[in-house]
This record gives sequence, C-alpha cells and structure tokens, in this order.
Amino acid sequence: MRCPICNTIIEKGHICPKCNENAYVLNKIFNISVRLYNEALQKAKNKDFSNAIHLIEKSLYFNKNNTEARNLLGLLYYQVGRLGDAVKQWILSSNINKNENNNKAFYYLELFNQNIRKFEKLDDAVRLYNQAIKYLKNKDDDLAVIRLKKALELNPHFIDALNLLSFCYIIQKKYNKALKILNKILILDKNNKLTLKYIQEIEGKKKKNKEETLVEEYTYNGMIETIDEDEEYSKINSRNNSYIAFFSFVFGILLCGLCMYFLFIPDYINRKMSEVEKLNNKITLEKQQEDNIILQKDENIKVLQKENEEIKKQLQSYIDKENI
Repeated sequence: MRCPICNTIIEKGHICPKCNENAYVLNKIFNISVRLYNEALQKAKNKDFSNAIHLIEKSLYFNKNNTEARNLLGLLYYQVGRLGDAVKQWILSSNINKNENNNKAFYYLELFNQNIRKFEKLDDAVRLYNQAIKYLKNKDDDLAVIRLKKALELNPHFIDALNLLSFCYIIQKKYNKALKILNKILILDKNNKLTLKYIQEIEGKKKKNKEETLVEEYTYNGMIETIDEDEEYSKINSRNNSYIAFFSFVFGILLCGLCMYFLFIPDYINRKMSEVEKLNNKITLEKQQEDNIILQKDENIKVLQKENEEIKKQLQSYIDKENI
C-alpha cells in the first residue's frame, strides 16, 4: 500500500511510518473525491451546471488538493458568470500543483491575462448585478430591471442575473416575460433549482387567478354537457331582452364616454406626466452612473491586481503553514 500524502510504500498495516497517517482511510476518502469529480464532469457535459457545481464542491470537501476538481469548478463558475470565483479556484490550483505541464490552471490564467479587456465586461456585469440587488432592497424594481438588462448585454450567460430579472418580472406580475427568461435559463442550466422554483410559483399564481365557473346540463340524449355559466346566461338574456340590451349598451357607451371625458382623461394625463418625469429622472441618474463607470474602470483594474497579489501571498503562506 502506498501513502497518498508522501507516496511512501507501507509494508505492514495501514499507518504511514513517515507522515503517521492512515493510508487506508485516506485512499478511501480520495477515491470518493474522484468519484464525485467524475459525476460532476458528466453533469457538466449534460449542461446541468447547478448540480455539477454542488458535486464538485463536495469533491473538494473530501480532497482540497484535487487540482482537476478545482480547475473544473473554475470553468463551471466561469460558465455561470462568476468570474471572480473562477479565477480564485485557478489560482489555488496553480499554487497546489506548480507544474505547468500537468496543470491546466496556468493555461486558464494565461488566457485571462491575455484577454483582460474582454473579462472587464464580465466584471462590469457583476457590478451591475450587485447594483440591481441594492435597488431591489430599496423596492425600486424598475431601476433593478434596467441594471440587469445591461448586465445581460455584457454577459448573456449570467445565470444569477437572469434569475434575478425573472424575479423582478414576477414582482411586477409580468409572468409571460418571466417565463420566457426562465426557459432561457433551462437551456443554459437545465436543472437550476431556483429557476424551477420560480416556474412552479408562476404556475401556482396563474391557477389561482384563473376563475372558471362551470355548470352541468343534460343534453337531448341524456348525456351531461359541461358549459360555461356566463356564456349560457348571455344567450338566454339575448333571446329574451334583445332590444333592452341594445339600448342599454348604447346608453352605457355614451355614459362611459362622458365619464372618461370629465373624470378620467385629466387624471390619465397627470399620471402620464408624472411617469414621464420619473423616466427623465431615471435617465439622468443612469447617465451620471455611466460617467462614473468610465472613471472607475482603471481603479477597478488596480484593485483587482492588488487583490490577486494578496490572494497569492495568502495562499503561499497557507501552503507554507501546511508544509510545516
């Protein structure tokens, strides 16, 4: 038996004479990590990213030094729009296994450094997503929708932003728009739990709002026919009171027209004017924030570079502690 920690061959028993670890138990644990990694890889190939992420995180729980699992987790994070988490996993992997020929994390980090301008857009999408969350907390879902749409223009595969946008539409009772976005998410991630929960919620609301009153009536051959109660009542009423209904209809139109002219139209105009004013305020606010974006980009780059350096230092100190 070989020790999975120091590769020492154990001739008797299960305890490694060099590192004093139970090699039998460690091999079992590492095998579980490998099995979970294989299951996650299969889920990822089937575009089931949510379950794949869950499995690969469990795999790393059993073996945190599994660089293949960390590299796959970084790719999965990148696929769902979590660029910062993806880069962190690749940096951890590159510090665990420093052999560039056997570790794809170096290749992913090199691509990231070569296409830093492209990845800046993904970072801007995350920032807009965080702004949308703040607007939702302040119960301003209209501005949240605007931010999320801009974020999705920068990163159409940002699943968290798609879920949040569908949630905004559910709040606004725009169920058809929400379902359209949720179906798009299921194409990208077919078993996303939050998406399936939102779909179930919309279907429940639609059933609750749909009120159909039915009555049963016998036909000429004794069979039971199910009909709409309102439709049947309208037929009977039209046969017995056709002239009264006609004059009532004409009188009702005239009365509604007068009411709209004297009551509703001024209020409607005032309401529209207030909406126009609100939209103008939103446009002004957006222009100000877009100007701030240009100024903050260079600062964000510097901050990211500093964070990467700090993460590398922390990882190196962590590795040194483990080696000690």
